[in-house]
Parts: sequence; C-alpha cells; structure tokens
Amino acid sequence: MGGRPFIKTIMKKIVIVVAFILCSVQMNAQLNLQSLDVLIGEWQGTGKGFGNNTSVINSSFTWVMDNSYIEVQNESFFKATEKKPAGDHHIDKGYISYDKIRKTVVFRQFNSEGYINQYVLDSTSTKDRLVFKSENIENFMPGGSAEWIIDFTSKNKITTTFNVIFPGKKAQCFGTNSLTKKIQ
Repeated sequence: MGGRPFIKTIMKKIVIVVAFILCSVQMNAQLNLQSLDVLIGEWQGTGKGFGNNTSVINSSFTWVMDNSYIEVQNESFFKATEKKPAGDHHIDKGYISYDKIRKTVVFRQFNSEGYINQYVLDSTSTKDRLVFKSENIENFMPGGSAEWIIDFTSKNKITTTFNVIFPGKKAQCFGTNSLTKKIQ
C-alpha cells in the first residue's frame, strides 16, 4: 500500500509533463504562423510581367478555422495586349499552415491555370523577406520549380516576386506585384 501514493505522484508528474509538451508544440505552431500576422488583411496594387504588360491585383490574407491556417486569395486582371486583346484574368487561392513534424511553414496554392504548388518557407527568410520555395508542382514540367518572395517595403506595403526555374536553367522572374494594405 505504501507504493500507491508514490505511483500516483509519478503518474501526475507524467501527465503534467505530457500536457506541457503538447501545449508547447501547439504554441510553437501558433508562434510560427503568428509571425506572418503582418500579412493579414486586404491588399491592392499593380503587377508587371506574367506574359502581359501590367495588371491590377487584389489580395487577401485571412485567419481561418480558429486561427489554425491563413487563407490566401489573389485575383489579377491583366490589361489587353496584342496577343490577348481581351486581357487576362488570374485567380489563385491557398492556405498557409504549420507542419509540426517538419517544423516548417507550408503554403499550398491552387491556380486557375491548373497548377497546384506546394511551397515551404525557406530558412533564408527574415522578418523583412519571406521566401517560399516549391517542393512540388502539379501539372508543370518535370524538374521545374518556383519561388514566391514577399518583401516588406514598409508597414503597409509589400512587393511580391514570382520566379520560375526550368530544369537546368537559372531562376527567371515571371512577375512582380506592388501591394498596399487597405486601412480599415
């Protein structure tokens, strides 16, 4: 009988340690996504590249599902060109999440052109520059990759750059966007 209180005490300590570890893992995931809180909001601006001259872009970054994910939505309207007299319209949507096993931020993006990109936040990222590098692209050429870079140029301004890397080639800038956060 003398051993039971000792076992109960050890069991309580084990439960406390396990609960602490689980809370730490959850806090770690939230802290990693929380560092992207500066993106949350509505953004508007203009773009250059992407095979056309200029575009108008609307973007939003929104916390969803109890702040477990950041939903990303981009919509670009491209001006008419000789090759595309009616202009062009691009939509992409996705989610930024935290992969607890790999301890990294992941962005899954679905494009109206049929590409599905999965990016990871690269270790070269800083508070002023987020570098997302593709680890998988569906419906693209084998061996190709992409990167999406967000540069914070001021408190309410960002520049995004989309680079494509074809097999055996250097990165090529396919387009840039200059966006300003809407003040609400």
